[in-house]
Amino acid sequence: MGNAIKEILSDQYKSYQYSRLTKENLDDFLKNLRISDGVIDASHPDNIESALEDCLTHKKPYLCCTTGLRESHFEHLKKAGKEIPVLYAANTSLGIAILKKAAALVSKVLGNEADIKIFEKHHALKKDAPSGTALELGKTIAQTGYLETSIQYESVREGDIIGEHMVQFTFEDEIIQLNHECLNRNVFAKGALKAAHWLFKQPPGFYTLNDVLGM
Repeated sequence: MGNAIKEILSDQYKSYQYSRLTKENLDDFLKNLRISDGVIDASHPDNIESALEDCLTHKKPYLCCTTGLRESHFEHLKKAGKEIPVLYAANTSLGIAILKKAAALVSKVLGNEADIKIFEKHHALKKDAPSGTALELGKTIAQTGYLETSIQYESVREGDIIGEHMVQFTFEDEIIQLNHECLNRNVFAKGALKAAHWLFKQPPGFYTLNDVLGM
């Protein structure tokens, strides 16, 4: 993600990239944070608390696109949102944000009458399964009143698949399938930059891509 963002940034912007926050690079990170508009974090859950603390100290917006978060991480993000702009997106694809909205609409209409299954495919090196995006889809559906524990997940890890997600609603004699496939990794970088440009102008709060897209 970091490399992709640097490649598509125009010459008028400068970025500073860190794969992990360590004692060795923390001073450098803080120096660059002071002169930056904000942070886009797509690294590792272990970085979140430290990065958030530094963003709070220097009143910098924080965009988190990291997956594999625990409930405690979300608590930190929401708490920080009371003082700085914070946005969480397990997947920065704008298409995925629209998929979530569509899935919520179908779930709201069908209610618990449908059986819901979420399929997802990613490259062989992706560690978390189900993906953070699949789990976010499930949470979005559950917010419509559907029983979250009834949602089934199926994950595939093979080859160099960038990302595929499908939500299937089975009811009576019908099936509705909502699909999304990512064809280029730059999709995530472009979505992250769009979200960042929006977030960096917002007041303190906890936001999602729905807010960015006005949905």
